[in-house]
Amino acid sequence: MIDFKVGQIFASRNPMMMGRAINGVQKFWSQDNSSEYSHAGIIISSSGDTFESLWTVKKSHISKYVGQKILVGSLVGPSEDNLKSSISTVITDHEGKIYPVWRLFLHIFPPLAKYISTGLYPVCSELTFKHIKLSGIGKVGKWQGKTPDNVADFIKNDRACCPVFEGILL
Repeated sequence: MIDFKVGQIFASRNPMMMGRAINGVQKFWSQDNSSEYSHAGIIISSSGDTFESLWTVKKSHISKYVGQKILVGSLVGPSEDNLKSSISTVITDHEGKIYPVWRLFLHIFPPLAKYISTGLYPVCSELTFKHIKLSGIGKVGKWQGKTPDNVADFIKNDRACCPVFEGILL
């Protein structure tokens, strides 16, 4: 059983065609020539409630990933108040907006997604990195243009994040 905490981030695998396509593009651009995760989100409660950019940007629950491989990480450094404030801002800014399918095409060439963005319609990984940046981890740079592979690499490799679970969610 995973001990979820407010402000954690996660990445998940989508074995469907869209997930495989996302991983193919991410692997092509990846620094480590690897891409396993094609979706990302934010844990907003200790009971596993999530905030994600799905077909609309909305609250959901981690239980929808039961049986799938996920990666969960805790941000290192921010206070619980900073994490809650970041989540509140991200929810206020984006809840209820439609998923920006058009932005996926910009992610085929990552610099386009990074520089051609109003910030109003983030894909899942951009939403996740916006939370990371707002929580006080300023070294992440621009959150626009970030991919699920960037989220997974951040969880696994960055000192500002501590991996807490990787495996099949039961």
